[in-house]
Amino acid sequence: MRKAALVVVDVQKDFCEGGALAAANTMSLLEPLKAFIDEARRRGVLIVYTRDWHPEDHSSFHTEGGPWPAHCMAEQEGSELMPPLRTEPQDLMIHKGVGVDGAGYSGFDETVLEPELVKEGITKVGIAGIATEYCVRATALDAHKAKFETTVLNDLIRAVKDEDGPRVLAELGQAGVKVADAAAWLAEVREV
Repeated sequence: MRKAALVVVDVQKDFCEGGALAAANTMSLLEPLKAFIDEARRRGVLIVYTRDWHPEDHSSFHTEGGPWPAHCMAEQEGSELMPPLRTEPQDLMIHKGVGVDGAGYSGFDETVLEPELVKEGITKVGIAGIATEYCVRATALDAHKAKFETTVLNDLIRAVKDEDGPRVLAELGQAGVKVADAAAWLAEVREV
């Protein structure tokens, strides 16, 4: 049975360069992340993608009094995974922020992610993706709270503001979340 899952958080068109709510330096993330996903998959790691999947009247949007421009609306181009990322049949896709209310930052927030990981026998979770200060942070904290051995892959994440990344990683470390580079995490996982 598998022990590890790689949770790829919100690498969607709207959060990448040219999107409605782009984080910093996202284009430099895509090829290394794709290569890492492929290697992790070859080693038997469960690949999980999370996607914001908002209704048109989501409470976080400016039009509804929220802090963000409209982004990642369900079934719209901005909610698609950013190429070259793509799912394979054995991967798990988690939609979050599907209700009108609630930020939906965490991949665990009102989703089936935790029971799916438990069902798969997962004990270790690596977190990659966008954005460090928001959805990566919330997903990592919730994974840790759910008793998964959680590591944020510091070379495969991007922040909205580069200068916020180190502060958030320090906060996660203080909360008990590990921080490591992707190669070190995969070596530690040793799935195959």
